Amino acid sequence: MADVAADAFIGNNDPIGNFIFQNEPDHLELKRRFFRSLVTSCSPMALRQGISPNLEAISIWFPPGMDHSGDEDSDPFILSDFADPGTMEKLQNVNDVITDLTENLGNEPQWYLHLVAVIPKFMGHRYSSLLTSPMLIRADKAYLPCTLITQRLDNIRKYEHWGFKVVKEMPVPDSQEKFWSMRR
Repeated sequence: MADVAADAFIGNNDPIGNFIFQNEPDHLELKRRFFRSLVTSCSPMALRQGISPNLEAISIWFPPGMDHSGDEDSDPFILSDFADPGTMEKLQNVNDVITDLTENLGNEPQWYLHLVAVIPKFMGHRYSSLLTSPMLIRADKAYLPCTLITQRLDNIRKYEHWGFKVVKEMPVPDSQEKFWSMRR
């Protein structure tokens, strides 16, 4: 699953990965470590799903009552990993924005969509819908909200299609990048 997440985010030209590692000679390897850590750092309580045994697409959901404090080793880097001394500051700025948005998602029981990742050659096959729609039905049956954070403007329309609404927009300091928290 970690490799699928890395391949999906790198292959889809993720703007946050590009921003953080833009001045690094080994930017692809650093992006791979960063996006793998989105999966490997999650608490074992997270609900991990694959579209098939071949894992063309995956999702990770945090169930009601689970928060991000269960994440382990979420920053797989140390300063000496970077050729550009500004990379660590960019990484910290992104982490600070995510922390702030996460803390503002609400404290009541909710399902949190940590990530959906689709390998680029499988984009357009409705895999995101196949992973997301059943969880939204599950949340609706339990009368629970769903929340997420996205870093891509084009994802907002997709999530709005599923009933999510933007509740907060937050820029990453010293960049043109933004994150949005959404709620359904």
